[in-house]
Amino acid sequence: MTAGHGVHRRAMIDLAVVRSTAAALSASLHDSTADLRADAYGHGLIPVARALSAAGVGGFVVSRVEDAAALADDGIDTRVTVGGPGPGSGALLGPALFGLDPVTPTAPAMRLTGEIIAVKHVEADRGVSYGYTYRTARPTTLVLVALGYADGILRVASNKAPVQVGVTRGRVTGRIAMDQFVVDIGDGAASPGDPVVLFGDPARGEPTVLDWADAIGVAAPVITSRLGRRIERVHSA
Repeated sequence: MTAGHGVHRRAMIDLAVVRSTAAALSASLHDSTADLRADAYGHGLIPVARALSAAGVGGFVVSRVEDAAALADDGIDTRVTVGGPGPGSGALLGPALFGLDPVTPTAPAMRLTGEIIAVKHVEADRGVSYGYTYRTARPTTLVLVALGYADGILRVASNKAPVQVGVTRGRVTGRIAMDQFVVDIGDGAASPGDPVVLFGDPARGEPTVLDWADAIGVAAPVITSRLGRRIERVHSA
């Protein structure tokens, strides 16, 4: 394999999407409560709360007392409920805020990418990853992506979940390892350092987190909430 030059693991969160979705879901943001449990479903509690507070959201639901204290320390002056919505909390804005609710289709707020760290051209019938649960059907190109179950990528996504490598739509190939997974891109082209989109914006031709949910049978909020700390959160206004 050709070794890659570095490792980038990024979840890019578009706060403008979160704000516009909140406005679309609620007639009055002041009377609404945003469900920001589990670090805003993996999107980053403080940046998301700042954006929604500035937009006029009246309160937040958080997972822990420590989360409520963190919001207070950040100067976010809104009603905070720990564990669940309190009385008079108005409309509850939940997973749909982030494009995670299949019943209420909204724009996804997160785009998750990993970096290709190696590329290998192989012959037919080559076993891939641990246990060889996938074997190549013909001569093909395999790429190694620097994301794994240590980053919260669920192992049930092995051999199932869609990914985008340049213009090539592939899927996770073979078993997901601790720090990486493989994608069979067929005749597609790729180089070390190229990004691989796990899920993002369908308007850009990318798979979505809801596509992942359908493919692996795990709810979208679970997928994003499990993403680990090695993944850099990059928030855009």
